[in-house]
Amino acid sequence: MENNDLLLKLEKKYSGELFDNVIPFWLRYSLDKECGGYCSCIDYDGTVFDTDKYAWMQGREIFVFSKLCILYGIKDEWRNAAKHGVDFMLAHGKAMNGDYYFALDRSGRPLIQPYNIFSDCFLCIGFADYSLIAETEEERTRAKDEALRLYQRIQIRKSNPKGVWSKQVPGGRSLQVMSMPMIEAMLAIELQGFLGDDVVQQKEDEVLRLFLDRHVDRNRKCVFERVNPDGSLMLDVMEGRLLNPGHALEILWFLMTIAEGRHDQATIDDLSEIMLWCIDRGWDEKYGGIFYYRDYENRPLDKFESDMKLWWVHVEAINAFLLAWKLTGKPIFRDWFLKIDEWTWSHFPDHEHGEWYGYLSRQGEVASTLKGGKWKGFFHLPRMLYTCSGWLKEMQA
Repeated sequence: MENNDLLLKLEKKYSGELFDNVIPFWLRYSLDKECGGYCSCIDYDGTVFDTDKYAWMQGREIFVFSKLCILYGIKDEWRNAAKHGVDFMLAHGKAMNGDYYFALDRSGRPLIQPYNIFSDCFLCIGFADYSLIAETEEERTRAKDEALRLYQRIQIRKSNPKGVWSKQVPGGRSLQVMSMPMIEAMLAIELQGFLGDDVVQQKEDEVLRLFLDRHVDRNRKCVFERVNPDGSLMLDVMEGRLLNPGHALEILWFLMTIAEGRHDQATIDDLSEIMLWCIDRGWDEKYGGIFYYRDYENRPLDKFESDMKLWWVHVEAINAFLLAWKLTGKPIFRDWFLKIDEWTWSHFPDHEHGEWYGYLSRQGEVASTLKGGKWKGFFHLPRMLYTCSGWLKEMQA
């Protein structure tokens, strides 16, 4: 009974935050009702401080408003908000080659070339989910076709995602980054029902192999952000020693979701053990919270934000440890979830003006007042809130 009371209390907290504090903020301040699309650069009180529009922020917002309709039933306000972004991006976002520009001005005039494949990834899942809730058959077909086209284009681009805009010298160092298998794990999860079952399974197999065989070092009990193509390490350079606890925990809960769908408890147990390596290295014993970056050998980093506490790192850690608790039942994951939950909820939320701050100092003080910007938008936080709310309901049952 005590455990059920805790789960009920947590579920009410998470769902209440989503509906009472987070969704209203973005509906009130983000939609550009004059030019279309969304403004993502929003100060603590809702003031828009920059009107440029970033494609991956547009895709993320389309996705979340569509997902809310799928999970909780269609509300015109949410569906219209999703359509607001879809129409803007289909009218203005695509370059001549079909990829999406990284940034547009307020009216939709292109500003930055389509160098970033992640813009297309988030638009892909946004269009896919919108195709399930759009009001007309024409809109549903248009969104679905665009999602499938983007997925195929992503598969072509992923081996050289930046294309002609890459800064790397051909034939030089070729460290493989964890972000690509991470985003493809997300695509595999979100595009089930759009891609054939064999395609999804093949993609799941691929990302599990890439992560476990290439980025996980079992001898060092560590997850490396960048490795050589064969999985070997380059520890004599900073980027080869780089650890990113938030990224690691995010892909871990993606892969654990895949393993849950396969009823693969052995993989679930393995992934949950790797989570403990990540939090052991990432947790700040002095001030609490999770560091943004770490160096494997505790040497200096050229990323001076490394000691900061970021919203997305903490919400992805919450996802990871709640899912590990749900699927293993082990007290260690319950304890870590509650520890991260307590620190996160006592530092990031702003219940006076709505939403959460994104960037804190190492000590947990607000380092920037923005609630949305070039990198922070309507995505990580609401996804965590609706995902955890759903898991907590399942755990009560």
